Amino acid sequence: MASITVVETAVPSLRYTADDVAMIGNEWLADIPEKRDLFLRFLRSSNTASRHFVLSSDELLAIGGMQKRQELFERFGPELGAAAVGAALARAGIRNGDLNTLLFTSCSCPSIPAIDALIIEQLELSRTIARCPVYQHGCAGGVVGLRLAADLAAVRGPVALASVETCSLVFQPSNPTPAQLVGAAIFADGAACALVMPGEEKGLVVVGHQSFLVPNSRHLMGYDIFDDGFHLRLDRELPNALASEAPEQVRRFLAQYGMTHADINFWLFHPGGAKILDFLEETFSLRSEQARWSRDVLREVGNLSSATILFVLKAFFDSNVATRGDKVLMLGVGPGLTIELILFEWVG
Repeated sequence: MASITVVETAVPSLRYTADDVAMIGNEWLADIPEKRDLFLRFLRSSNTASRHFVLSSDELLAIGGMQKRQELFERFGPELGAAAVGAALARAGIRNGDLNTLLFTSCSCPSIPAIDALIIEQLELSRTIARCPVYQHGCAGGVVGLRLAADLAAVRGPVALASVETCSLVFQPSNPTPAQLVGAAIFADGAACALVMPGEEKGLVVVGHQSFLVPNSRHLMGYDIFDDGFHLRLDRELPNALASEAPEQVRRFLAQYGMTHADINFWLFHPGGAKILDFLEETFSLRSEQARWSRDVLREVGNLSSATILFVLKAFFDSNVATRGDKVLMLGVGPGLTIELILFEWVG
């Protein structure tokens, strides 16, 4: 078994309130009033009060093609990632040079080599560290990273999972489709790091995990890649697909451990949007305090793709509500369409 013991996060210094983003939207879509009104409606219903971006508003609206986006990612991404990883190692009392496994998730700009190499340089991590960059899982990447880290920790010792997302660099001002408008209303920038340790002496112990690939669902979520970069794909059937599959997958997963959803004390959802959180809470008959961290993160920093679930995890840790033996279920959704589940037990 393995356990998550420490989670740290980092965000850019530029903070934007919902009013700030509305002003950007008014400038962006001034010549397309019907798109402007739709964007502002999405923004109001997003329940996202503030976000952080690596770029100023002027830079956001003038962002260039894929080459420029990649340059910006390699400029800002390593700094954010190093801040999160360095803070996690320091809090755990692990010397930078002693870490021997680094998992890395992102879907912002798939550079080769991945920017985890630059994080290693900045923090002076071991030159023999095992690197494992994970791309293309989108918003589910953080959950995927945690289950991979749990498996690796059992054989390699402590594993750092670093997630770095600069979603602002995927913003497409020239293509205001409904999917792009939704993304612009909720996505943000930030990084997080979770330390996964072998054994079960403290923190959240990983009891089990499961991935489920929804049949014939590849078209529902992802990115279309054009010459100017990534363009968000969100099919209107996505909520229905999630509604038809998630409850049954949770039921089957928990049944393997002789449990039902009523046995879960706390729920950690990837906050893909306010309506998705509404659906999940209603489906599993949850009290608001059982899953409040997802809404808190969505309100305070927005949706940071793969890093978001680690922000949720940190908020849960910091709340100090769990007692020994409490069961915690994490649920993530990403391109595929994949439903990622991890069952934890809190040992304190």
